[in-house]
Amino acid sequence: MCLLDFGLCAEIDLQSRKAMTSAIVHLLTGDFDSLIARDAKDLGFLPEDMDVSELKPILTKILSEGLLQSGSNLHARKRNLMNISNELNEVFFRYPFSVPPFFALITRGLGLLEGIALSGDSDFDIFQASYPYARKRAVKIYGKHRFGRLQRNLTQLE
Repeated sequence: MCLLDFGLCAEIDLQSRKAMTSAIVHLLTGDFDSLIARDAKDLGFLPEDMDVSELKPILTKILSEGLLQSGSNLHARKRNLMNISNELNEVFFRYPFSVPPFFALITRGLGLLEGIALSGDSDFDIFQASYPYARKRAVKIYGKHRFGRLQRNLTQLE
């Protein structure tokens, strides 16, 4: 099977790719301060000069309860998805968030691929399936030694 959708094509510059990798690592390690204060700005979600001190506790609560506590449990993530979406929508309307066009394409593409995979395997977990690639990218960007430290921190959180 071959699926081509050139509407989902985008070129992502090196700085944005590094910022996405950092954001994923910070999310998985629970480093919400870096995720919100630095990564969200580097990716263009928030203005560079924005004071995020009011936003940090709100997003930390939503992300830790909604994503990290579910872990790779697909069924728990599905139950939390609507709550997370509703809470994030409220936050996005109250603060000057902007979604970069390439990021919207990435989420659309992942949603499409996950939907196709779930139709063939109802237990498919996109996080588990993408982990080997994400790990390889993180090692390439951070280096083996630094990624090893981040991975040990992640293991301690489990």
